[in-house]
Amino acid sequence: MNWLLFYLLAALHPIAFLLIGFKSKTWRQRLLLWVLLPIPAVLYCWDYYAIKNEHALMCAAEGGLKVLIQPEKTDRVRLVPSVSVYTATGTLKTYYPRITVVEAITKDRDGMTGQLLDYYDVSTAAPNPRVGQPMNSDPWTEPSYVITKERVAVLDPLMWEISEQESNIPHGTKTVMYLSKEGKVYAQHTYFRHWWTGIQYPDAVPSWRCPDTFGRHPPANEPNAPQEEWIHHPSAYSSLIKLILK
Repeated sequence: MNWLLFYLLAALHPIAFLLIGFKSKTWRQRLLLWVLLPIPAVLYCWDYYAIKNEHALMCAAEGGLKVLIQPEKTDRVRLVPSVSVYTATGTLKTYYPRITVVEAITKDRDGMTGQLLDYYDVSTAAPNPRVGQPMNSDPWTEPSYVITKERVAVLDPLMWEISEQESNIPHGTKTVMYLSKEGKVYAQHTYFRHWWTGIQYPDAVPSWRCPDTFGRHPPANEPNAPQEEWIHHPSAYSSLIKLILK
C-alpha cells in the first residue's frame, strides 16, 4: 500500500470513531462498531509485528559475532571471492602494520581471447623508506608503507580465509561472514535484515537490521550512556579480522 494512502486511512480512524458515537442510536450499537472498527487495520498490520518479533528472536539466537574456536594471531589473510566489497588495499590501509599480507581475487581479461580471468594476487606491505617526504599527488606525503603485488602461484592451505554467504529467508536476508582455515570455521558474524512490504515509501519499506552497523548505539555495558558516548557497532569484516590481529 502506498504510504500516503496508509496514513490517510489511519487518520480517518478517529473521525470514524466520532461518527459512530454521534450516529449510533444505542450504546450497544456504538460499542459493537467501536470494537469492529480497528479489526481491518489490525489484520492488515499483523504481519508487521509478526516479522518484527521474528527478527528479534533470530537476532537474539544467532545475530552478531560468534567465536567457535579461538584463532591464533597472524599478520596475513585471504579474502575469498564472495567478499568482493573488501579489497586488499583497503585492508592494508586500515590494519597495517598488524596485517602485512593480503591475498584477494583479481579480475582481468586475457589479452588474446578476451576471456575474464579470476586469479589470486598477493599484496604485501613493507615500511616505506621515503615516509613523510612530499609527493606530487594525493596523499601529498609518502605513506608509512609501500605495497607490492604479484600473482599467487600456489595457495597456502594454512592461511586464514574470510568468506561470506548470503541467503534469502522469509521476509528478509541472512548474511554470514566466516573466518576459517583448512575448511574449519573458527568464527562467524551473522547479519539479518527483515522488511515489511505492507507500506511502500518512495524508496524503501519498513525494515530492521541486526546488528545495526549504520547508526550509533549506547555501549553494551552502559545502556543509559549519554548520546555523545554512543558508538558504532563494528562491521562483520572488522569483527572477524580483529580476532587474528597480532
